[in-house]
Amino acid sequence: MLFQLVQNHLFLNDSLSLYTPSSNLTHTWDYQNPLKDINVECAHIWTAGKNLDSVCPFSLEEEWKKNQQKISAFAKSFETVGVNISELDLLDIIPEKFLKKYLRNKNQISEHVFGTFEKPTNYDFMFKLHQMIASISSRILKLDYELLKFKSFKPQVRNFLKKAQNWRPRIVYNPYGTTTGRLGVQSGSFPILNWPRELRGAILPNNDCFLELDFNAAELRVLLALNEREQPDIDIHDWNAKHIFKENLTRDEIKKKTFSWLYNPKSINKSLEMCYNKDYVLKKYFDGSHVNTIFDRKIEADDHHALNYIVQSTTSDLFLKQAIKIWNILKGKKTNVAFTIHDSLVLDFSLSDKKMVERLLEEFSNTELGKFKVNVSGGKNFGNMKKMDL
Repeated sequence: MLFQLVQNHLFLNDSLSLYTPSSNLTHTWDYQNPLKDINVECAHIWTAGKNLDSVCPFSLEEEWKKNQQKISAFAKSFETVGVNISELDLLDIIPEKFLKKYLRNKNQISEHVFGTFEKPTNYDFMFKLHQMIASISSRILKLDYELLKFKSFKPQVRNFLKKAQNWRPRIVYNPYGTTTGRLGVQSGSFPILNWPRELRGAILPNNDCFLELDFNAAELRVLLALNEREQPDIDIHDWNAKHIFKENLTRDEIKKKTFSWLYNPKSINKSLEMCYNKDYVLKKYFDGSHVNTIFDRKIEADDHHALNYIVQSTTSDLFLKQAIKIWNILKGKKTNVAFTIHDSLVLDFSLSDKKMVERLLEEFSNTELGKFKVNVSGGKNFGNMKKMDL
């Protein structure tokens, strides 16, 4: 049954009522946190993240635009006098008849999507991802605002803080913000992905500490796996030093040489190529115009970007699958997923769950592409994370 949610209200059969979970609710536009206890089809996921305007059928465009403008006008009238509408019940500021027209259109657009779009092959994964990021966005970040007032920051950091004045202390990820599927953040959200290292100490746990799980050289390990090779159980750059590089190089020099070769299509290194066969991976996952990953992503690409897209997209989806696995394990626990930064999972950790650490580490490391070595760090704030030998 097709429905829409607006705050704590359910629009169903052309009527508005307080929302209560029900198995009769089957199809809607987008995922929202109150839907966590039921399985629904979300048109927004069917469209791979397109907005309502871009998928609105032509016959409905004029009516949809008109109703959008009315809703926007009501909202702006309150914002003009300094009222934060996010803290109000929409039915208190928008006449019910106009809200119903808007939601009726949203139903019609959703129905159009379900009737004309093909369900993505990775829908189940994307639905679970939406569930996890909705859970993360429901929590307010704990911040040391006094630290953010320090005057001794470098000019670029002070400029960053000035530009970021309008962010909210919530992390709202955008699962469609990048070509490869890596998470972006929505406008107005806390800018966790480009938050300066100098300011990380201002991010505090709500529980006892942060615990960070981070794959060791995730992209190189993915490239190894796509070559059907076993994963080293040691640091991959140390492994490269022992098995590939014959020169007397430091770990940093080996790391630099390896990534320079990996991300430059014109770079040649026969020793690296024998192990991390880029040509084999390209022939298997690039058809000349599109990258097709093992996780059902099809990405338009040219020769220059194809390998990067294969490796980065596969790595991102692999990491997010592991993050979702950990998020599921932590349901009902004090410890929760605080945020992710690229291929790093940060937990807001409660010491009452310390017996779970070994299990979390084991589950995170056991991926669909083999067992990946995981680096573990912990700290009382995100700027003071120390490596832990577990």
